[in-house]
Amino acid sequence: MTRTLLEKCEISVSPEERTFLQLAASMTGLSLSAFIRKAAISAAKDAIDKNNHYLLSGNDVGELFSVIDNGFIPNKRLEEAIRLARDIEKNGASHGY
Repeated sequence: MTRTLLEKCEISVSPEERTFLQLAASMTGLSLSAFIRKAAISAAKDAIDKNNHYLLSGNDVGELFSVIDNGFIPNKRLEEAIRLARDIEKNGASHGY
């Protein structure tokens, strides 16, 4: 069986905190290390989910600011789709679209 090398991450806790964590770990049937790791991973996922932001590349940022500064300019296909959508809204969808 191959064992994956794990990195150590040390934290400082007071004796009272260690006792409290050890009690909770034993109640869940986990070692102290596994309990803390599981809780930390869960908290990290929650923090990431709550603060999930999109990261843009330099090119994406440039395009975004260009649209903000200059307005969005639709291409020919999008212009045609917009025209068709307006016609459908005005005349209803029963006109062969």
